[in-house]
Amino acid sequence: MRNSIYKFVLFFSLLVVLTSCIDREGCTDPASDNFDINAEIDNGTCIPMTEKFLGLYDVQEDCEYDTYLYPMSIYASFQDPFEIVITNFGDLSIDVYALVDRNFLVIPDQIFLDNGDEIAILDGDGEILNGVLSIRYLYGQNGSPVELCRIDAQQF
Repeated sequence: MRNSIYKFVLFFSLLVVLTSCIDREGCTDPASDNFDINAEIDNGTCIPMTEKFLGLYDVQEDCEYDTYLYPMSIYASFQDPFEIVITNFGDLSIDVYALVDRNFLVIPDQIFLDNGDEIAILDGDGEILNGVLSIRYLYGQNGSPVELCRIDAQQF
């Protein structure tokens, strides 16, 4: 009986040691939606958190003084894995950079020169849910008072 107990303890100890040596596979990229903090080996399943933002959009934009309809597109930046580029932002033919954190984005203050006009995109933030992107930001031109704008964009 005692011999059987020793064999069991030895077998169980060996089993614990061997299973603890197995590296856990998963997504090891913190810029991914499915990042696994416990993964030790990347298994190639990472999905960049910027991916859900990428594509073409039909936009309805409501500002304090007018409403606009136009197309817009978003692509991944090659400078930062958390950054996206929004083209034709505000129907202004400008590229605005935004930082992504899961389903949310932040647009840092950006100033553009367009044919001598100074355009300011300020204090922007947004969220994407089920392919619908909502963005709120302040728009100013040539030092005039800023106006609040809201973009509702549907991916197609």
